Amino acid sequence: MSSEGKELTLDQQSRWIEETKSWYISDELMEYLDLSLTVTVHGIFSVAGVMSNIVNVVIFVKLGLKDSMSIGLLTLSLTDLAVTALQLASSLSYMVKLIYESSPLDPWLFGGYFFSWSRYVAYLISCWITTVISVERCFCVVYPFTVRQMFTRSRCVAVLLAICVTHVGVHLPVFIYAKLEWVEQSPPQFVGNDTWVSGRCVFTVIFNKDSAMWEILSDMIAGISLSVISQLILIICTVWMIYSLKASSKIRQQSETGHGNDSLKASKEGKTEVLSNKERRLVKVVLFMAINLSACNIPRFVTIAVHHILPGMNLGAYQNLDTLFWEISYLFGTICCTTNTLVYYTLNTKYRSLLKQMLLKRHGNTSDS
Repeated sequence: MSSEGKELTLDQQSRWIEETKSWYISDELMEYLDLSLTVTVHGIFSVAGVMSNIVNVVIFVKLGLKDSMSIGLLTLSLTDLAVTALQLASSLSYMVKLIYESSPLDPWLFGGYFFSWSRYVAYLISCWITTVISVERCFCVVYPFTVRQMFTRSRCVAVLLAICVTHVGVHLPVFIYAKLEWVEQSPPQFVGNDTWVSGRCVFTVIFNKDSAMWEILSDMIAGISLSVISQLILIICTVWMIYSLKASSKIRQQSETGHGNDSLKASKEGKTEVLSNKERRLVKVVLFMAINLSACNIPRFVTIAVHHILPGMNLGAYQNLDTLFWEISYLFGTICCTTNTLVYYTLNTKYRSLLKQMLLKRHGNTSDS
């Protein structure tokens, strides 16, 4: 094929992508969805997430970093805080875009690029931290007497650092290869009498072949491959923890009804230990966190599937529909990072007790003043 044929083909493809932008969702409807979903709903959950995760960090620091579990929960709260804070910044950037359309600094540079990509990386890290915590709880059920030797504080820190470095390293070239430039949006206009009005320029981000290639590559490695592996491990751990809780409850009931020897024998043969009340609570905390994350990840995996199955969407077609899918998946991710606090409060007695003490102390100080 000649070079002219290639240029014609690319030109036709560009026109087709532009035509399909509003096939399923009109531009007017997309503006309304941006205002209601991205700015309002997402902004509310982001504010709640920032506040709740700040409380989580304070409480877990006060409880002390005695073991790998406490370190994991603190790190998870920090990454959840990063996700919600970056999402809040992204929502505010979209608000600036709607209010100040003539801004010389493109709000999308921060809201749709820097903040969104950083939030995406933080969320993937948060997913893997939840998976690591779930794996530890599974080993706690299977090997309760050796789990502390297997999951030491230093090993936990090393694993968490490896997760962070891997995800940041994979996505870093996306930021490095993108260029920041002044782009002319409207040319200079002649108004008569040899007078020209200067055109409008906007400082924004420009993608080139290298940045586009790294965007696809990083998404394939971290956003799809590593993410799917993490989710599969999480599902296995979730099923195992549910089975272990049921088996432990059954053995405990048999012991209480006078079949202690039989239950002990069944425990040894089935390699299931009778969990203490504290262990059962910790397993329940991690179990509900895993279920919460798995449920909130469904929209993201559906979006990825549709993005690669629907012809042309991975090339930029159906832009409004694609944007809506991703916004919904991001919203559920923010909900996940926000609602972990409810799991801690409901199932973690130490967390609940310390939170009540902090609230009562603050209320007492307010009353005295």
